[in-house]
Amino acid sequence: MKFKLKRKLALIFTSVLLCTSFSACTGGNSADKGSSDNNKSITFGTNQFPSNLDPASEWNGWFVSMFGAGETLVKLNKNMQIEPLLSDSWKRVDDLTWKFHIRKGVKFDNGKPVTAQAVKASLERTLKMNPRTREILLIDSMTADGQDITIKTKSSSEAFLSNMADSSAIIVDSSAPADTFAKAPVCTGPFKVKSYTPNSNVVVEKNKDYWGDKAKVDKATFKYIKDDNTRAMALQSGEIDVAQNIPSNNMSLFKDKSKYNIDKITSLRIIMSYENLNNEFLKDPAVRKAISLAVDKDTYAKTLLKNSAVPAIGPFPESLPYGNKNLTGYKHDKAAAAKLLSDAGYKDTDGDGILEKDGKKVELNLAFYTTRSELPIIAQAMQANLKEIGIGTKLQSYEVIDPALKSGNFDLGLYSVNTATSGDPQSFLELYFKTNGNANYGKYSNAEVDSLIDKLKTEKDTKERGNIATKVQQKLLEDNSNLFLVTPMLNVVSKNTVSGVTMYPVDYYLLDNKVSIK
Repeated sequence: MKFKLKRKLALIFTSVLLCTSFSACTGGNSADKGSSDNNKSITFGTNQFPSNLDPASEWNGWFVSMFGAGETLVKLNKNMQIEPLLSDSWKRVDDLTWKFHIRKGVKFDNGKPVTAQAVKASLERTLKMNPRTREILLIDSMTADGQDITIKTKSSSEAFLSNMADSSAIIVDSSAPADTFAKAPVCTGPFKVKSYTPNSNVVVEKNKDYWGDKAKVDKATFKYIKDDNTRAMALQSGEIDVAQNIPSNNMSLFKDKSKYNIDKITSLRIIMSYENLNNEFLKDPAVRKAISLAVDKDTYAKTLLKNSAVPAIGPFPESLPYGNKNLTGYKHDKAAAAKLLSDAGYKDTDGDGILEKDGKKVELNLAFYTTRSELPIIAQAMQANLKEIGIGTKLQSYEVIDPALKSGNFDLGLYSVNTATSGDPQSFLELYFKTNGNANYGKYSNAEVDSLIDKLKTEKDTKERGNIATKVQQKLLEDNSNLFLVTPMLNVVSKNTVSGVTMYPVDYYLLDNKVSIK
């Protein structure tokens, strides 16, 4: 009897060990966590992460929108057309005045009703905190009456309505405790923030009081996995269900359509390089033109980035009516670049391969950041291209480049930025190329360009707005104000158990109430 009892106990113990082992192997798999109909969860791997979750701070609204928590008065669809969101109707009263009606029955995720007064208070807070929002919205005054908010702008702005979709204009409960905004802003989306761990993860949960269709998953986790290979491996291993921006060299890992879904789209981004016009060499138009001729954009896009980008001419992609196809730019021509520098008096007197002028070597710092996998690749290629024409470069790597750009601590500075995020060219041109524009870090200034950009404030005809944008871009190319290098493709890769995750031309839409997991 003792023998039989011991044998039974041994079998039970072995079974427990097997069960425990199986649980340990499968418990970390995000798909298994989401398999229950009663508690569906999904995990995203992202290559960028916010400094905090206050939508009014810097570009953090981008993430709050992407995480499914924040909403604006209007939104953009996949065709970059304006659709209702928190506002269900609006009208333009006159050139300076807009009136929005806020949906009835909308609540913040703390249960408070969203009134016109709450919207007004939220926008006032954002305008106070965010210089970029002030610049693109140009709001002069606001009045609230029940569910109607009337907004007057400082000047006529044909881009105002589409700019109201900008993620910095996310509506929050501005009366919430001050210490909640950075970690758990009170918003209106299908999800609400449950937790925020700096440089690690954000967890959101279903907002059961959401005004629209309720979310199909109960919880979503966004893990910050900045290394591209690690993020790809995490998707393969099942640690995550969805991966953003898988680099071109890893896409072949996910070609099995029975296991993975891939959605990609030509972005509205431009990878460009600022040129610091305070630099003694970059002040010389001959040097800037030579650099434009030296960079081999075709090779960057087609070979180095394996067709995950397309060569650029100007800042806007060809998919926009005022994009690349209307412009005359530069083709790679190393010989022409070298001749241009020689004719301008630049000589290599000591035979070290680096040109000099007035006793000074032509050496530049090339700054870039690492959270976008394309940038280190392009930086090294640019360094090699410029060495071929006698310009030396020192690479400066940052995780966050904005402080260096804002301080002017760069000569050339690679940057990946969304251009016409509202479908309209005005705000991007104003911010990046107008004299004293908020993001004009190279300090480019041209009175003709300023005058053309100012015309966009009042021009109502869509075709003529495109013509003006084309003229501005052509002038930027003639002045070699910046280097416009490539337009990247956007992609998101998910397990075949995931549905509803799709790419938009702007990449601040990702998680919404349509996303599901089996």
